Amino acid sequence: MNKHLEKIDPDFRNNPDIKWNFTKFVIDRKGNVAARFEPTAAMEDVEACVKALL
Repeated sequence: MNKHLEKIDPDFRNNPDIKWNFTKFVIDRKGNVAARFEPTAAMEDVEACVKALL
């Protein structure tokens, strides 16, 4: 995935735009965005974020 994104935007890691439709957002109980994960993020990181909010 990183190679594909680098072809589109060499500085994709620093660009805040949503780059792919698989970007994940974690929403807290109040409806606020608690975290954002790019498609290349490890699911373990997403899971840890969700557990921290429980």
